[in-house]
Amino acid sequence: MSASKTERLLNLLIALLERRRGYSKEELRALIPPYREATGDDAFNRLFERDKEDLREMGVPVETFPDDTLYENDQSGLRYRIDRHKYRLPELQFSPQESAVLSLASRLWQQASLGSAAARAVRRLDVQGALAEGDPLIGVEPRIRTAEPAFEAMLKAVLAHTPVSFDYRSPRDGQPQQRRVEPWGLGNRYGHWYLAGRDLDRGAQRTFRLSRVTSTVKKLSGTYSIPEDFTMRAVLAGLQAPQDHGTAVLLLRPDKANSLRSAATVAETARPPAGWDAVELGYGDVEVLAEEIASHGANAWVQEPDELRAAVLRRLEGALAAATEAPPSYSLKEDTSRPSRKTGSLDHLPRLLDLVSYVTANPGVPLAETARKFDISTAQLIKDLNLLFVCGTPGYGPDQLIEAFWEDGTISINNADEIDKPVRLSLDEALSLVVGLQALETVPGVGEQPALRSALSKLLAAAGGVAGRHTAVAADLAAEESAPELLALQEAAAARRSVEIEYLVPSRDEITTRTIDPLRVFAVDGHWYTEAWCHRQQAVRQFRVDRMRALTETGEHFEPPAERSSEFPDSLFTPQETDQVVVLKISERLAELADQYNARRRAVLEDGSLAAEIRLSTTAVLAGLVARHGGEVVVLEPADVAQQTQAWLRQALEAYRAAAAPTGG
Repeated sequence: MSASKTERLLNLLIALLERRRGYSKEELRALIPPYREATGDDAFNRLFERDKEDLREMGVPVETFPDDTLYENDQSGLRYRIDRHKYRLPELQFSPQESAVLSLASRLWQQASLGSAAARAVRRLDVQGALAEGDPLIGVEPRIRTAEPAFEAMLKAVLAHTPVSFDYRSPRDGQPQQRRVEPWGLGNRYGHWYLAGRDLDRGAQRTFRLSRVTSTVKKLSGTYSIPEDFTMRAVLAGLQAPQDHGTAVLLLRPDKANSLRSAATVAETARPPAGWDAVELGYGDVEVLAEEIASHGANAWVQEPDELRAAVLRRLEGALAAATEAPPSYSLKEDTSRPSRKTGSLDHLPRLLDLVSYVTANPGVPLAETARKFDISTAQLIKDLNLLFVCGTPGYGPDQLIEAFWEDGTISINNADEIDKPVRLSLDEALSLVVGLQALETVPGVGEQPALRSALSKLLAAAGGVAGRHTAVAADLAAEESAPELLALQEAAAARRSVEIEYLVPSRDEITTRTIDPLRVFAVDGHWYTEAWCHRQQAVRQFRVDRMRALTETGEHFEPPAERSSEFPDSLFTPQETDQVVVLKISERLAELADQYNARRRAVLEDGSLAAEIRLSTTAVLAGLVARHGGEVVVLEPADVAQQTQAWLRQALEAYRAAAAPTGG
């Protein structure tokens, strides 16, 4: 938000708070300088309507009411005001345990507007003095990514009850079709975001996975009502678990494809060819299982069902076709955008309001300390204080403007009575915390804490605007298959006890035994990890919990490494001097892979895809990655690695193009 817009909005807000009788639109136009400068009536009306809606979006309750007029339907007498009682955040107080879960809930969101909203909400509660200091939840740090391009548009549609249309890739044949939907809710489970709503063309409730949306989301006209008994949490609970759709019969090379083998059972009635093992594996989504099978290349073959074998074959053929195309021309550049902190257009004014509330409640607070509290530079803080100087009650004379002083290194703010109390949480701010707390209820070892329920109850009571909306967004962080290991790792991290694990290393397709010291447990993209000191590597490493095949305590205690950072890791990849550098071509739809692999140099290609330079501890994982995505990921450099990947794909295709099951090794 520009400083001029922030100044205009703040002056409008103060004016609407200042007089109980409010102001007419024409009175506001005469009072506030930027409105007087509008080039005409239409320009002023557009500007005023935008400002009014911006304030409402920030949670400011701008009221419209009729003035006394001669005629019943006379609209010229409308007046505008803000009720101070509805504007101000109710008095709240959270215990240390409740403050800890609120903080954890606010950190849940990654790469989404909900993350910014949650940070603002916790800052406002902190400014009000509602949060108590206390120990954080030791060893637990879940995260939810919202990398799907359609997420933000779908969230707005859900909250505004706006019908939408989009192209959707069918899980059956992979072909996109246009869908018209009334969005009812958004939810995250199994690491994926889902949209639930009424399919207008089919006349029934349907669920869509956001990663299969292949176009921009377009708003349609009209609005709708959501069934009273609808909750997104119920939709998530009704989603098929990964093994509930059917059973596949696979042939696996001995001691290979361990990620498939560990979840499968021996196919007792099958008679596998020499050099193969026959197993049965339950699955919920043909396309998801096809990705995993394709990543094992010639070491795994689908005997049945036919649709699963066809899905694997389609991926292998697509991957090889893309790999053998002429490579594009590109020039990689350093990605300078990633370290920057994006600020939403409605973030500046809430920060100013929180700043006034904080300083007036703590006069003489140090300048540098305040900048750290608001996560901005001292220079930006001074800009904010300077902006306050030109804002105040209508008239804007010396005795009507806000006064701010900081010359001696401490801050004082006077003459700001209208805005010296914290503003009520906006819908997205309250929703981000409420949904975050509800998501934490599904975390093994955390959801049972009484502080979760009491914090959620207090928040819902104080944020009336979110009532009825919090059931439309949900996240399920449960880890049914890994729950025993997850709880054991949490306990080991809290008690600082070493554990021994049998661990599947995907890059080598082998199971190893490790002794580790769990430091914390966290979740990313639907998978749970432990960050731990690995005795074998003599370094901190991340281990995925669902790749652990056994876990036992050693009886030994440990002390955390002195140099360990308390910050959440930006990437699951730890750079090493021995890493290999490769360049991948990544489709526009899968562009977030570049972030997941911590790409530092990139180039946008003519077709919208991305060339990204990444570092890998071994290139052994590349062929499986390429096969998994069926042509949407291609190895460009080094040339020998690209050739090895093509040879790997051809070998896998030889088995799948045969009319019958493959024979001996």
